[in-house]
Amino acid sequence: MESLADQDLLLRVQHDDHDAFDILFDRYWQRLFQSARARLNDSDTAQDIVQEIFIRIWQRRATLEINGPFENYLQGAVRLSVISHYRSAKATQVQLEGALERINVLEDSIESLTDYLELERTLQLTVELMPEMLKRVYQLRSENLSVKAIAGELGLADQTVKNYISEVSRRLRIVIAEKYPEKHLTYMVLIVAMLHK
Repeated sequence: MESLADQDLLLRVQHDDHDAFDILFDRYWQRLFQSARARLNDSDTAQDIVQEIFIRIWQRRATLEINGPFENYLQGAVRLSVISHYRSAKATQVQLEGALERINVLEDSIESLTDYLELERTLQLTVELMPEMLKRVYQLRSENLSVKAIAGELGLADQTVKNYISEVSRRLRIVIAEKYPEKHLTYMVLIVAMLHK
């Protein structure tokens, strides 16, 4: 069963298959945990967030509808859960000022997981059409790797990575402006904040 595709496993989950659920959990737990921890700088909270996401999926399994790749859905859920955490924490200490700035923008522009996932899908489809190196730079930057880390990973100069990031931003700006004319400036703030942090 471990070789089954995500969608096949999800169909089994909808029919109360615990083994299929466990496979999906094991398949994505570590990636989601790393993604949450990178945004929170807090391993315990990151672990809680990922566990809660999977709990909600199991609780809603009978009515769950996921369009597009399951991992995209999960990563979107992680990001919104991180946003919810910051909004509810009411913390006086700002640990990640840049992240909080992006979260404040996101609160005003994206009202639901559905909206966020639509933007995620638009970005993913756009990036998929880019040259391989631009695609890799975008993916690594989305995972919060620094310019220097990306340069080391891809065997490039730091300035080359910066140039690639600028080109990705330019291409995304064109698509976002066409698809979301009313919100493209706000969305671009998020994208630029992510790519140029």
